[in-house]
Amino acid sequence: MNDQSFPNPFKTELPTDAPLIIMSRTFDAPLALVWTVWSRPEHMAQWWGPHDTNRVVELDLRTGGKWRVVSTLPDGSDVTFFGTYLAVEPNTMIRNTFVVEGMFEEDPRFYEEHHFEERDGKTHYRSVSNFPDFEMRNATVDTGMEWGANVSMIKFDAILERLKKEG
Repeated sequence: MNDQSFPNPFKTELPTDAPLIIMSRTFDAPLALVWTVWSRPEHMAQWWGPHDTNRVVELDLRTGGKWRVVSTLPDGSDVTFFGTYLAVEPNTMIRNTFVVEGMFEEDPRFYEEHHFEERDGKTHYRSVSNFPDFEMRNATVDTGMEWGANVSMIKFDAILERLKKEG
């Protein structure tokens, strides 16, 4: 499932015993910088999704807070992503629901966990997307989400490099 045409692609796992998508990769940057790019709206608007036009409408990164991102597709239509932060441990872990407006409703059984760990000046990242069933998990995989996630990370890495140069 890993697309090796991307620099530093996600390692993606689809367990057969649970409806999960597990993705991991390493950022060539310290944890504090990765967290900054992950958690600030001005950066998220630049790296979110495979398209370049995003508006971070809400980003209340605390337990119980909400998030909402509107992405404008090349044809001019908008896709809205949103959810609730179920748990936030700064610089360590985020657990949030994930909804695509018009596709499915917010369901606490469908959540993502994002784990961050610094080792030797690099940040190791692991996400676990937990789905209520295999049908929903497989339909998500079929949307090309792995490709989109890898494109997002190319943009994320570019922001990291720019910020490292700016010092």
